Amino acid sequence: RESNRTWECLKNAIHQIHQHNASSLSFEELYRNAYNLVLHKYGELLYNGVQGVVAEHLKEVAQSCVDCPDDRLLDELKRQWDDHKTTMVMIRDILMYMDRNFVSQYKKVPVYEMGLIIFRENVSGHARVKTRLLTLMLDNISAERRGEQVDRILLKHTVNMLVELGVQGRSIYRECFEDQFLDHTRKFYQDESVQYISQNACSDYLRKAEHRIKEEKARVENYLHESTMEKIQGLCDEEWILAHCKTLIHMENSGCSWMFLHDKVQDLERMYRLFNRAPPTLKEVQKVMIDCICESGRDILNDPEKVKDPVSFIQGILALKQKYDQFVKDSFKESKDFQLALKQAFESFLNRDTRTAQYLSLFVDDMFRRGLKGMSSDVEIDASLEQVVTVFRFLQDKDIFESYYKQHLSRRLLTGRSSSDEAEKSMISKLKSECGHQYTSKLEGMFQDMKLSEDLMKQYKGSFHGVPQRARSSAAGASSSAGAAT
Repeated sequence: RESNRTWECLKNAIHQIHQHNASSLSFEELYRNAYNLVLHKYGELLYNGVQGVVAEHLKEVAQSCVDCPDDRLLDELKRQWDDHKTTMVMIRDILMYMDRNFVSQYKKVPVYEMGLIIFRENVSGHARVKTRLLTLMLDNISAERRGEQVDRILLKHTVNMLVELGVQGRSIYRECFEDQFLDHTRKFYQDESVQYISQNACSDYLRKAEHRIKEEKARVENYLHESTMEKIQGLCDEEWILAHCKTLIHMENSGCSWMFLHDKVQDLERMYRLFNRAPPTLKEVQKVMIDCICESGRDILNDPEKVKDPVSFIQGILALKQKYDQFVKDSFKESKDFQLALKQAFESFLNRDTRTAQYLSLFVDDMFRRGLKGMSSDVEIDASLEQVVTVFRFLQDKDIFESYYKQHLSRRLLTGRSSSDEAEKSMISKLKSECGHQYTSKLEGMFQDMKLSEDLMKQYKGSFHGVPQRARSSAAGASSSAGAAT
């Protein structure tokens, strides 16, 4: 029959393509032959025939992979896969009319995809290829983790092959590699992290964890599929961070408390960077920070030398605040949660009694009487005032501070001991911004009273202009007596 002769011609052509003799073929003639078969309702014969020829060829390919030693298997698979894709493109081009008509009409798998399915069933999925392929890929990854050089390009090619074989709703990459890779990786990091934490300080463990996490990220970027990224990163977070976070935080002589005590800004920054990958772990770090601040604060409150000297007392508070401000800024990247933790800690120990309110007012008094004289610029003065406001914000009973401040301010104004009226007004303005007009109205009233008094004195003295000296002296004496009586 004519249809069989036409099919035999096409079958022979496919054999020639598989044997790399395609240059001798007339693709125009082959296309016309395939076109005629489909046109005359022999599409089933053509489709099944091509399927059989490709499968027969790939059984031979599978045997060559089975016979290939392990050290050359990935190279052999690469060679056979590249060759198979090239030949399937040629076969697809010959059968383009069948793809457009017969295949779409009868809901068949398109020719090129059919070739991929036959390859995965006969070659990559062969019992004596599939397991060796997986083992070789995992062995290469293990070697790379040990610091050995591996052929990343070849591994990338193998991964791409598995991804491309995932047609018709199946993920061969996941089934034949990714699931096992993730299990293998989890076991590896479970063992390594447990061993490492038992033999190293917290900071060393954090460096190791950071290195491993970056390494896995680079591995996906270099040769694994992008769909693995989120899974491997989550796995690393679980095994390196979540499994050991409390042990790391409370590690004796190297954990969080030790880092705060010894100003380990960079180590805490690394801890924050890692723990921020699993945000709930940061709650424990915040608790430790609060405990450390409160403990240092209690030391200041109970220090007999500082208790006797209000200036030294407040300077101790400011130094402690400055220290933890640096942690919040540089280690914790100005995290709102850590800012809140710092605020809670200072409020906790500063409000145990009213000493801080009294001592802060005395600190300001000393600053206005003596401390500002060595400052050359308004910027320096403003920075000093801001430090006062920083401590003031932590006070819960601000009325006590206002009571002390009013006493000290009135004394400075009456004795003329303040080094700067402008600075005094600036301080009141800052307090007003914090607590409103009502809070500072009495303090502002004291300045207004002083101004009124000065104006009255000037008017009084001006009224004697042109009066004889004897009468002026008599009136001055009366004025002095009146002032003394007041």
